[in-house]
Amino acid sequence: MSEGAAPGEGERGEAAVGTDGTVDFLELVDRLEELVGVGKRVPFSGRVMVEEEEFLGLVDQLRVTVPNEIKQAQRVIREREAVIVQAQEEAAKILEVARQQAEYIVSQQGVLSEARQRGEELLRQVEAKHREGMGQLDLYALQQLTKVEEAIQEGMNVIMDAVRETSTTLERAKQSVGQ
Repeated sequence: MSEGAAPGEGERGEAAVGTDGTVDFLELVDRLEELVGVGKRVPFSGRVMVEEEEFLGLVDQLRVTVPNEIKQAQRVIREREAVIVQAQEEAAKILEVARQQAEYIVSQQGVLSEARQRGEELLRQVEAKHREGMGQLDLYALQQLTKVEEAIQEGMNVIMDAVRETSTTLERAKQSVGQ
């Protein structure tokens, strides 16, 4: 283990891997932030020098983790679609039961209006439940996708800031070597 690495980290300062084999995106962003925090300050500037190997290792892990976050969002969408299909199948079954009950009631004399009322009420209830379930699933999926988008943007901002700082530092180093 390298000096200064926290428990649960690999040789290159890798973040801990979860039980499902994934690395938490936000944990990697925190590690990037920590890397900047413990980096050596460049005198008379707001610049920080960081260990290139650790930085590149974290960037590599981010490249792997971001697709995992997207896969999780896709899984949520697939689950949402499965729930919708299940709700539609259940609604179809309920509609069929309602039709059968309505036919039975209609076959009896004098209760035609009661059959219509019960069937329509049952249909309204099924449609209301279906709409409610769809709204909740859509909201949940939207929330999850928003979280993933925000996390990706934060990571990209950290990476871009680090790249800009590294480029500026390298440019200054080149200039000072040339003098």
